[in-house]
Amino acid sequence: MLSTGVKSIDELLGGGFAEGVLTQVYGSFASGKTTLAMQTGLLSGKKIAYVDTEGGFSPERLRQMAEKRGLDPEEALQRFILFTPSDFKEQRRVIGSLKRVVDGSFSLVVVDSITAHYRAEEQRKNLTNELAKQLQVLLWIARKNEVPVIVINQVHFDSRAERTKPVAEHTLGYRCKDILRLDKLSTPGMRVALLERHRFRPEGLMAYFRITERGVEDVGE
Repeated sequence: MLSTGVKSIDELLGGGFAEGVLTQVYGSFASGKTTLAMQTGLLSGKKIAYVDTEGGFSPERLRQMAEKRGLDPEEALQRFILFTPSDFKEQRRVIGSLKRVVDGSFSLVVVDSITAHYRAEEQRKNLTNELAKQLQVLLWIARKNEVPVIVINQVHFDSRAERTKPVAEHTLGYRCKDILRLDKLSTPGMRVALLERHRFRPEGLMAYFRITERGVEDVGE
């Protein structure tokens, strides 16, 4: 298990993000998805393959988090191997290339987000099968290298169900054994994590956390 650095979220996940498993983390804008993924990589001590499709990865933010935790910011930045595909086709190439890049020196793979380019292009042609293939490659990488893979996902409002749902819900849900939803609360800085699916933990469990200069922290800290 790879610790998130947040006791309540680790407990929610049964110890942290599991090796060899695709975990979907989804939620609305600014709910803490990217910060949680960055912090998990920061605290892992090894290399992280980070696929940034939205420009959300901030070296300045990572540096701040490292400094506030007494870690070497330069060393931390060097451990994050960043990929920035500009469209869905390039995203496919990048994810395919990770099969050759990721090895035993890596502790984590993150795709942030898996559906940004898919969502932008999906209206023009059916890309669901291609998205499924990319997830299958990520699952292969997770299992072969025994590393956690976090796939961050966006949300959309389903007018029929009258609630927000993850984008490409069924496609991601089929391959992601663990699913964590993050939501903002009315109190500034406060968030809640809801366990929607897990391999052995009960569904519906919740953990409260907050966003600070250090990153993501338990409410009591």
